[in-house]
Amino acid sequence: MYNMNEFFGLIKKKSEEKKWKKYFPNEKERLAWQKVTQSADEAAEWYEYGFSPGRAMDWRRAGFTPEEAVLWDDFLFTPSRAKKWSEVGVLDAEEALQFEHYGLKPREVMEWLKVGIGHPQQIIEWRKLGVSPKAARRYMEKGYAPQDIEQLLMKRKGKSGSGARKLRRVGLEDDMEER
Repeated sequence: MYNMNEFFGLIKKKSEEKKWKKYFPNEKERLAWQKVTQSADEAAEWYEYGFSPGRAMDWRRAGFTPEEAVLWDDFLFTPSRAKKWSEVGVLDAEEALQFEHYGLKPREVMEWLKVGIGHPQQIIEWRKLGVSPKAARRYMEKGYAPQDIEQLLMKRKGKSGSGARKLRRVGLEDDMEER
């Protein structure tokens, strides 16, 4: 005699077996998908998004759902490359491609994101000036854009001493990164 938990467990198991056979009538294919997940519904979802069992397993091991994986996979990201971007808070493949286009790596982007600067072009402009993420945030809070700091730097290199005085006043000289 079964207790109630065993009884409902058997019913659930039979129901899952029916789903597997319904979704994957081919036994070889069904067995391949069962290596990926114990859920027939999840396997069917990976399949519907166009993943093979092997590719689904790679994305799943990297921590992605089918909905997330397809967004990265469509842009030819590997699971490990997508995971590096996701771990630093970049959840959009197109955005990650923009960062990569400018030569930015996930860990560096993370430092910029921490201070609230996330647009690739903005990061590049500050970086070109040799300004750290924290310093860039301070300048932005004071109302300065990268172009303003660039003009001050140009004045500093020129004959005028006013550029250097203004740089000291906004604290730029202390915030320049090592070049």
